[in-house]
Amino acid sequence: MSHWNSLVDLLQGRALQTPQSLAFTFIIKNEENKLTYQSLHEEACAIAVAIRNQGLRKGDRALLIYPPGVDLIKALFGCFYAGVIAVPVFPPVNKSLVDKTHRILQNAKPKLTLMMHENREKFGIAYEKTPTLATDIVDLGRANEWENDSLAQDLAFLQYTSGSTSYPKGVMISHGNLLDNLQRIYDAFGMNDKSIMVGWLPPYHDMGLIGNILSPLYGGYPVVLMTPFSFLQNPLAWLQIIGKYKATISGSPNFAYDYCVRRIKEEKKEGLNLSSWEVAFNGAEPLHEGTMERFYQAFKDYGFRKESFYPCYGLAEATLLVSSGIPNTPYQKVRVAKEHFQNHRVHFLKTASPKSHVLISSGTLRQKVKIVDPDTLHACAPDVVGEIWVNSPSVASGYWHLREETEQIFKGRIHEPTNPDNFLRTGDLGFIHEDDLYVTGRIKDLIILYGKNHYPQDIEYTINHSPVHAQLGSCAAYVNSVDGEYRLTVVCELKNRDLEDSDNVFTSIFELVYQEHQLEIHHIVLVPLKSIPKTTSGKVCRNFCKAHLADNTMTVIDRWDLTDNKDS
Repeated sequence: MSHWNSLVDLLQGRALQTPQSLAFTFIIKNEENKLTYQSLHEEACAIAVAIRNQGLRKGDRALLIYPPGVDLIKALFGCFYAGVIAVPVFPPVNKSLVDKTHRILQNAKPKLTLMMHENREKFGIAYEKTPTLATDIVDLGRANEWENDSLAQDLAFLQYTSGSTSYPKGVMISHGNLLDNLQRIYDAFGMNDKSIMVGWLPPYHDMGLIGNILSPLYGGYPVVLMTPFSFLQNPLAWLQIIGKYKATISGSPNFAYDYCVRRIKEEKKEGLNLSSWEVAFNGAEPLHEGTMERFYQAFKDYGFRKESFYPCYGLAEATLLVSSGIPNTPYQKVRVAKEHFQNHRVHFLKTASPKSHVLISSGTLRQKVKIVDPDTLHACAPDVVGEIWVNSPSVASGYWHLREETEQIFKGRIHEPTNPDNFLRTGDLGFIHEDDLYVTGRIKDLIILYGKNHYPQDIEYTINHSPVHAQLGSCAAYVNSVDGEYRLTVVCELKNRDLEDSDNVFTSIFELVYQEHQLEIHHIVLVPLKSIPKTTSGKVCRNFCKAHLADNTMTVIDRWDLTDNKDS
């Protein structure tokens, strides 16, 4: 498949070889919207001509504001065919997304906004004075005016990071980056012309856009897509579609598997058939064995096999896939001592105990990976926790118009003469054991208290999988510095705003975290449901909570302070 120079060549080839083969089926309200390779090629040609007629040339940017659906895919390939850099963004349906879109506009400076005709007024606040093109009403009769240009080294799109920890940054993804990573995905997932994929992930995120849309096109097999909102409303629909279309590949971030277990009642599972599901990929955040075990127990009687679980790890800056499991093979795991692990040391244990912790492998390495001490910049020995650094043709060239951040993140140099290459510094912590990658957390999210390292997702996981969680929604844990003292804060969404006795909730959370992690929570804050935002991959935006609680712009139902409690 390496003979293609760009995604334009790829789609053109599919349209010539198998024009009527089904590429995409998008399900909205039980209606199927279908695209063959031929129809997508023709639509892309027509949109490319319309874009060029607006005066855009190679290297110009176009903002794409679409709900998930076939129109977004058409517009994306229209940009590819025009040689224009696509900038897909989540439709700005609330103030937070409008603000994020404005920040992206300031950085990308698009010359054109693409959207559907009916949404021109609805999303007008986002694109300001940028000219717009309604791609659903372009003249298909002008498709034959399109002329192909070589795009091998050109940028395909800007993948804006979720902005959970900082200002959104546009990762510059080229056609070369994509073709390299798509081949790695194809090989790693064991894809073939018999594969069928089902997906619901947001198409504005690397896992949704590259994993669910571009990789099936690259592999030459069909994909059935649904909206993220449809999944959140009814997670059973995801599993039913897998069964109906006999999908072999589908997946999500870790949280979605727990979401299915919690939301899908036993009586609703009748007729479900998951026996075709060979690769249930699980990525985008630390993996939890408990999550996968609960899902397996809940759906094993409906054909789901435990060896279908397929842990993986990737990030936008590396285009997508960095490591992954082996299809139809049990995932690897290790048991480590908590005490050593909190000091960045890995001490393996053979038996379970309250002082042990299970880590799930994110699979074998699909790119060149080094574990590096982020302070000394020396490579770590095997089984030592450090920062995950990546090098391969899949790694992007940097962030759009952010020279300093590009130099800092994409130009990592290991302090040893045998590694002269530049590496991508992922900001993620992990270690390599027996050629498998184990991801342990984020450098910036690391909580250091009493000389020990703690990961906020571990604290959040403890609360989310305890009896007290029946009264809670999402949780976020972070540390504040007060007069030189570091204090742990936990923010939890409360399901019942009229709860009369919140003291029991506070006490349960405090005792739980202390027992499990030997940490004192200084502040517990209860906020309304849906107050804690998440990135498009399901990660809790901890810095959002920290900032908005600090400036009193976050609604608080009740709060508890350890110091006040002691004084009373």
